[in-house]
Amino acid sequence: MKRSFKPWFPKHKGPLPDRRVLEMAAARELLFTWEANQNKEAIDKMLAKMDKVYGQGAEERIRQYMREIRRNERVA
Repeated sequence: MKRSFKPWFPKHKGPLPDRRVLEMAAARELLFTWEANQNKEAIDKMLAKMDKVYGQGAEERIRQYMREIRRNERVA
């Protein structure tokens, strides 16, 4: 049965935060991988793939997120 109305959803105004959240999740995943393996070649390959997924400059942004997470969220 077809509904006679469409539900109302609020429109998001401004830049979408999805890419930032996904890049931070990727950074957290790569940081855990780095801490477990200490394999720089594997991390570099994964970061090169991130440029294709998240757009140009993603590698630098994800590296920066990795630094922030390591500096602010890790208790040494």
